[in-house]
Amino acid sequence: MTPPLPLPFLPEELILEILTKLPIKSLLRFKCVCKSWLHIISNPYFTKKQLHFSTYNTHFTTHHRIILSATTAEFHLKSCSITSLFNNPSTVSEILNYPVKNKFRHDGIVGSCNGFLCFAIKGDCVLLWNPSIRVSKKSPPLGNNWRPGCYTSFGLGYDHVNEDYKVVAVFCDPNEFFSESKVKIFSMNTNSWRKIHDFPHGVSPYQNSSGKFVSGTLNWASNYSHGSSSLWIIVSLDLEKETYREVLPPDYEKEECSTPSLSVLKGCLCMNYDYKKSDFVVWLMKDYGVRESWIKLVTVPYLPNPEDFSYSGPYCISENGEVLLMFEFDLIVYNPRDHSFRYPRIEGGKGWFDAEVYVESLVSPMKD
Repeated sequence: MTPPLPLPFLPEELILEILTKLPIKSLLRFKCVCKSWLHIISNPYFTKKQLHFSTYNTHFTTHHRIILSATTAEFHLKSCSITSLFNNPSTVSEILNYPVKNKFRHDGIVGSCNGFLCFAIKGDCVLLWNPSIRVSKKSPPLGNNWRPGCYTSFGLGYDHVNEDYKVVAVFCDPNEFFSESKVKIFSMNTNSWRKIHDFPHGVSPYQNSSGKFVSGTLNWASNYSHGSSSLWIIVSLDLEKETYREVLPPDYEKEECSTPSLSVLKGCLCMNYDYKKSDFVVWLMKDYGVRESWIKLVTVPYLPNPEDFSYSGPYCISENGEVLLMFEFDLIVYNPRDHSFRYPRIEGGKGWFDAEVYVESLVSPMKD
């Protein structure tokens, strides 16, 4: 009987490269294979390398997912593959175990950053959660005593200089829309809130009003009084310096447009609005902070009789230019080349209220 051949030797560098490209679920299982794999996967260097691959891989492989919250009476979340939504008529979804026991205290998805999802909990605190590794962290209470009718706009981002995840809370009073707004910032490194300089203008209370993270900054569509009229600009908060600056929007048809919203596509800031209720227009800033770099990315027509619904998103764009949006509580894919629409079906779910794209990562919200 011929003895079995010995297993081939693979250098650690090659093993690391292979492991980097695997789904997070596989990596968590492979920690049990042997001590050397446990050491590799648990190493902070590997966590950063895996995150870099997931973030900058533009092919929407297994690491890019979208989380969806349902509109049923009891709040619940599902997650599915971005690749599948673009390429298949039907997509399998995964039920996510939301870590807050009282699901009725959920306010909404604030945003995502490096695998973290941030949720507002009744305007009083936030939850940082990595669903891929099922680890979460709740912030201390904000301690704000706002009167009824006021609202809080949050934003999640990463301060790469201080290696600190930060959540910003802008306290907004609709009765003083053009006035400065009080601001607090939460540092994951210190696990505490503190006051910073006031937000210079008002923040829109409408859809997608959370701060959008781009190039080390959080960005809000903001309105300020200009003589007898009001103008929309973008207010940017530098997360390292904790200073504000104004970013000029594109030169667009303001008179017949709806309140603008912001989004992020491929790491670039986007500004979106309805034009005459016939089109949904998306502008993209190719070079952050440079007004001349705004380009009109896509114009999505509304279907006949849109009623009171508007598009939400866009959430992502494929390599061939297809755009993923939400309309009337369902995801929709628009192809600008032939002006066609597709409605990807998500198995076991329908009627979505909120959505957020995130990348799978091993980054933990708990400090070592």
